[in-house]
Amino acid sequence: MQAADGARQTLSARAQNVFFALWPHARARAALAQAARRIQRVTQGQRTRNDRFHLTLAFVGAVDAEKLPCLLAPPAEVFTSAFLLTLDDWGCWARSGVGWAAPSSSPAPLRDLAANLQAWLRDAGFELENRPFAPHVTLVRKAQCAPLPDAMTSVAWQVEEFALMHSQPAPGGTRYATLRSWPLR
Repeated sequence: MQAADGARQTLSARAQNVFFALWPHARARAALAQAARRIQRVTQGQRTRNDRFHLTLAFVGAVDAEKLPCLLAPPAEVFTSAFLLTLDDWGCWARSGVGWAAPSSSPAPLRDLAANLQAWLRDAGFELENRPFAPHVTLVRKAQCAPLPDAMTSVAWQVEEFALMHSQPAPGGTRYATLRSWPLR
């Protein structure tokens, strides 16, 4: 899918925070919302809005507008096949106060897609955080972490595309705009 007409208007001379991510389809989003409500009851944190659920593949950070065209044209080597992602584990990171959902076992195409994106970005001169890929969806922020009482109900998510996103602080939380998305093979 090409960038929306309005996406070009969001590109300005100022640096923009961008990242590559997966966005869940409606059924997965609804199941994640249910998990977020359950974890929020235990941790007393702030639930992530349903339309903000995503799984970050590579956080690029602040990028000048003249470098955006490079990000809008990933090479063929980045792409993997579509895959089923099962989010069946959850927890809370006390240090960051984040309640999350994650796969107990990451499918190879997910690991490959993240690794391919990160390798391409580094080769293109972008500086990325140097930490292992930990696929997760943030469900709650500002959580008071406590043991969760039971297992998470699995969320099946058929991943068929990834996107380059622009994030911008806004009243009530961060606002996300899709700059471009690409289908997986």
